[in-house]
Amino acid sequence: MKLYHYTPLENTCLEKGLLSVSLLPECLSHYASRAGSEDYTAIIKWLDSTFEGRSRSVSCFTEPLKLNGEIVVNGGHLFSFDIDELVKDGFVESVYQKIKSGESGKATEAFKKIEPSEIDYTPFDFSQYKTEYELTHAFFRHYMIVLKNGFIPPKYLTQEK
Repeated sequence: MKLYHYTPLENTCLEKGLLSVSLLPECLSHYASRAGSEDYTAIIKWLDSTFEGRSRSVSCFTEPLKLNGEIVVNGGHLFSFDIDELVKDGFVESVYQKIKSGESGKATEAFKKIEPSEIDYTPFDFSQYKTEYELTHAFFRHYMIVLKNGFIPPKYLTQEK
């Protein structure tokens, strides 16, 4: 089954693959306040204290975010990959469902470990969102795919139009 991941406009996904935060030190500052440190090692340790392998995971949705029926890319790119292929080829270590998100910058996240077959592909209801800001700041069910080597190779990725 297909999963979707949003990336910044400037990325190296088609050359290096979809990288986890452990392979993107420049993105770790996002977690510094929650980790209580700017130090790479301390942030990685904090990430992995939330669930085993989080520093080697990528976040994804079961469908692209849509506003008025149109796919929103939020100034970046949208990539997809087939989770079943990654599992079959031995890239996936585990899967976590994010069941609660932090509020106002607080670290109140919650995760539940699941099997890849338990990913919920029920369509999202986007009808209540009227602006891109409302849509991109809402919490939607999503998943963290823990990768054995911390990345998805480019050959497994499709850049969505």
